[in-house]
Amino acid sequence: MKGWNINDIFPLRWKYQGETIGDVLKKDSGYIKDLIRLHHSFCLSEECMAEAQKITKGFKDEWVKPQNPKTLNVKIYRIPYGFDFNEEELVKLNQQKLNT
Repeated sequence: MKGWNINDIFPLRWKYQGETIGDVLKKDSGYIKDLIRLHHSFCLSEECMAEAQKITKGFKDEWVKPQNPKTLNVKIYRIPYGFDFNEEELVKLNQQKLNT
């Protein structure tokens, strides 16, 4: 499978249409992580994954679980969140998709 490159632009009807992979990695790397995990034909090229690892090093999800027991403890994933692409499981999954 051909992976996406850092300067590739998201097509119409995608959440970040018209923006590059690199731009989205900086502001919502969790979105791209979810695409790799959940979209059957989305993966990053080896070069793009290496760049993603540099860009997202140290990123973490800053969501804080609500303290109020009456509040639902459900994260709304429409909100941008950070994700470090140096996670071994994600790297392996991306490589498996590239090899198909």
